[in-house]
Amino acid sequence: MKPAGLHNELDLIRLVAQGNEQAFRKVFDYYRKKLYNYAFRITDKEGLSEEIVMDAFLKIWINRAGLSGIHRFDSYLYTLVRNQAFNAIKRIAHEAAIIKELGLSNTEYQDCTKETIIYNDSKRVLDQAVDRLSPQQKLVYSLCHTEGLKYEEVASRLNISRFTVKTHMQQVLRSIRVYFISRTDVLMLIFLFLFR
Repeated sequence: MKPAGLHNELDLIRLVAQGNEQAFRKVFDYYRKKLYNYAFRITDKEGLSEEIVMDAFLKIWINRAGLSGIHRFDSYLYTLVRNQAFNAIKRIAHEAAIIKELGLSNTEYQDCTKETIIYNDSKRVLDQAVDRLSPQQKLVYSLCHTEGLKYEEVASRLNISRFTVKTHMQQVLRSIRVYFISRTDVLMLIFLFLFR
């Protein structure tokens, strides 16, 4: 049930589109916790979920002129948060891949708190995804990614065909992707201070 202050959502959205800060505040207060819970179910990270919600509302405010054409604002908002969460997870995975590609160790990031947190969180999620693999898939993944062996070398070592190694790796990568996406079922401090 909506609180009394949000009795006519479409009218409020029209006011937000015109730049009415009080209407925006009502919409923000009504949806903030629900969207945070939704983002948290996706990301499983408190800080990231809060940032996602703040970013979503910042985008809404910046692009408020286009809101008048939206008839299902709640669907629009949840889609926006979902996409923000997916993008955040992809960004974390991409940063982890860059860290791995550059051969940087965790200790080299201890002076950079944000990078360390991103590295540790993405590594933890990746480790969880790998733990869910079958024993054979884990072995193939480990040989290919941890030891850096080529498919032919893995095939020779395990006495299986190169095609089987390739198939295992395709399944592994698909499984890891699906796991990352399933964790996304997931404003800056200035924005927090503005709307506190």
